[in-house]
Amino acid sequence: MQHENSSHAHDELDERHGHEEGESIIIKKLAPNEMLAKEMNESGIIAEAVAQGMHPIENGPYYSHMFGMNSRFTTNRGIIKITGKNFDLVQVLQKH
Repeated sequence: MQHENSSHAHDELDERHGHEEGESIIIKKLAPNEMLAKEMNESGIIAEAVAQGMHPIENGPYYSHMFGMNSRFTTNRGIIKITGKNFDLVQVLQKH
């Protein structure tokens, strides 16, 4: 096993991906509604993530006693604004 070749191979790998030694890689963490809006746009649906807490429908309770298996604990993860469909908004909720 040659250790000197392994470092050379690592340098080649970095150059192929456009990252030179010492260059920082920036990773942007997306909110759940931003990730879903991005996936919708990639699928051909015109979608835009709305900043969390900026729409009036986000202020209400997010559960119902009408359904037996429905969790009472849910978290609002944002709103997605849809263009060109029969509905305008999608609210992203997370069950606990």
